Amino acid sequence: MQNDEIDQQFVEHQRERLVGLREELVRIREGMAADEEDLGEAEGDSTPDSGDMSQDMFTREMDASIGEQAERRLGEIDRALQKVEEGTYGLSDDSGKPIPTGRLEAVPEAIRTVEEQQRFERERRPPI
Repeated sequence: MQNDEIDQQFVEHQRERLVGLREELVRIREGMAADEEDLGEAEGDSTPDSGDMSQDMFTREMDASIGEQAERRLGEIDRALQKVEEGTYGLSDDSGKPIPTGRLEAVPEAIRTVEEQQRFERERRPPI
């Protein structure tokens, strides 16, 4: 099965975009690791006050959140690149239905239709 809305030229363009996004996220992840290392070294140099400790904790929590998002997106990009290789790019992993071209242009790593993605996120999110 294939997505009749897309041609090989579109898929190749998307593959290039996915590779570029992947490289950018890997650079971000490596930069965050270097920042974490620098922060650890700086902590050993002085005795922080409570304000510094609060700021450091906030920074670490933000970095962890960004890191988790980057890792999740890297996984999605890797899956989309795998789908390019399999010849199934543009088809939903959940239903096999075609993913609209507009969605793929906006989110090249999309592996679900909008409706399926919304359902996936609702099910993944714990109730409040």
